[in-house]
Amino acid sequence: SCLIEDPSLAPNLRSPRLIIGSEGYILRLAQKFCTSRMLRAPSTPSTIPDEMVSVILNSYYSIPVHDLDMAQHLHMISMGAENIIGDLLERYIASVLEPRGWIWCSGSTVKAVDFIKPATNLSNVRLLQIKNRDNSENSSSSAIRLGTSIEKWHRTFSRTGCTNWNNFPDVEMSSLLNENDFILFVKDYLTRV
Repeated sequence: SCLIEDPSLAPNLRSPRLIIGSEGYILRLAQKFCTSRMLRAPSTPSTIPDEMVSVILNSYYSIPVHDLDMAQHLHMISMGAENIIGDLLERYIASVLEPRGWIWCSGSTVKAVDFIKPATNLSNVRLLQIKNRDNSENSSSSAIRLGTSIEKWHRTFSRTGCTNWNNFPDVEMSSLLNENDFILFVKDYLTRV
């Protein structure tokens, strides 16, 4: 119903190109929604590290030559860990919000929106985009929200490392979300993948 109300929020689905609202489109969107909820493990990037990184690590940061392979390995697995934090954050928030009426738009089923709170008699629909850090959004993704009612929230501040849970846009939910519970959620989740 959200996409019917505002078709500009409907994502473009490629391969094959599907017409928004068609039966094939709806089925593909439902598949993305469900598939994205399956357990997902962190993955190490498969790209070949740039050898210049080792030169810089050794020459500027004084990492001994015999430690460069380990430094590169740790860098790669750190990148893998960073790449899954946003997904884990959405899963944690969904675990708290969905039983309370919010919907996780898993699989990028709504453009620039991660969560929807359907309209009730007392309030209009709420659209929420979440980010892990205050600096993890590029200009094109922020431009999508211009002129919309999409709210934005981020978990941490990149300059201080402080968390932002107390500023979660839904005041009723903000008291249920916190860093300690997020950590426990992540640890438990990673034992299941």
